Amino acid sequence: MKPLDYYATIDTIELARDPDFRMWILQPTPERNRFWDSVKALYPQQQTILDEARLLVIGLEKTWQEIPETAVDASFQRLRKKQAERQPDPKRVFFRPRFFRYAAAVTLLLVAGLAGWFYTRTASPIEYKTAYGQIRTVTLPDGSVVTLNANSALQMADDWETQERREVRLSGEAFFDVNKKPQGRRKPFVVHTGVGDVVVLGTRFNVNTRHAHTQVVLQEGKVKVALPKHADMLMQPGDLLETTTGKTAVRRAKVDADRYVAWRENLLVMEDVPLGEIIRRLDDQYGLKVQITNKKLLAESFSGSVPVDQPELLLRLMAVTFHFKINKKENQIVLSN
Repeated sequence: MKPLDYYATIDTIELARDPDFRMWILQPTPERNRFWDSVKALYPQQQTILDEARLLVIGLEKTWQEIPETAVDASFQRLRKKQAERQPDPKRVFFRPRFFRYAAAVTLLLVAGLAGWFYTRTASPIEYKTAYGQIRTVTLPDGSVVTLNANSALQMADDWETQERREVRLSGEAFFDVNKKPQGRRKPFVVHTGVGDVVVLGTRFNVNTRHAHTQVVLQEGKVKVALPKHADMLMQPGDLLETTTGKTAVRRAKVDADRYVAWRENLLVMEDVPLGEIIRRLDDQYGLKVQITNKKLLAESFSGSVPVDQPELLLRLMAVTFHFKINKKENQIVLSN
């Protein structure tokens, strides 16, 4: 925690971006409550600032880190101007019901003001995509190399090189080999997924984000994973971390990282993988709709490896192992025994 007098004259924007303040609002504890009660008692003139900053943190919880300070500040200044026009008397006191209406107005005005920034920021993103069964390697402007697995997409801003953070958004699966110091500068590299963010400076790691589920496997270096309602988590080589949107549980494990990135070498490796998961992968990566008539077998595990461009070989190996018959029925492959 910073010293109490740090907050004596802080403004709304700076306070809302303060990590200690944000942690108190989003994850209060008795110790944090005592600290901020002391701030309020010592600096009662800051009560309005505290209320406004609290509103910003809650209203923009998921997007705040992606908004540059200049954009937030411009929107907030527009809000201040509108507020001044509506309130000529600076000593006017708000009663509680009116404060809630004011709070809602703050959120609406800020979100409306920032919506324009998001539109211009993402109106024409650069996108790299792969089709079913395709693997593609992309070299980014900073020299980082991204290998996209099948049926995946990577987006980045068209002015990516000029940003202070190298931010990309992933849908699907990709392996990242990140350049530590592009042009001699250490700029954070951030991978946004549907669940959270992976923040790195230079490393090699795999991210799989499908079906509201994100899995990160670190092969080399260090990464920080930022998830809502969790403290940032540091990963070491060989660490696996996975979580699902809407759930607070996070699974961490030590794994053989090479097995998880074998697809880059055109090898599909299965080691004690449930048949239900294999069926999902066949759909995700190849667009193959596979059905097993005996649902009890979905939990059975399979081990083996095949070239990534031969999913039919994987099906044949599964058929031999579990005594399946392979039948094609319209657009589906039916495995029956």
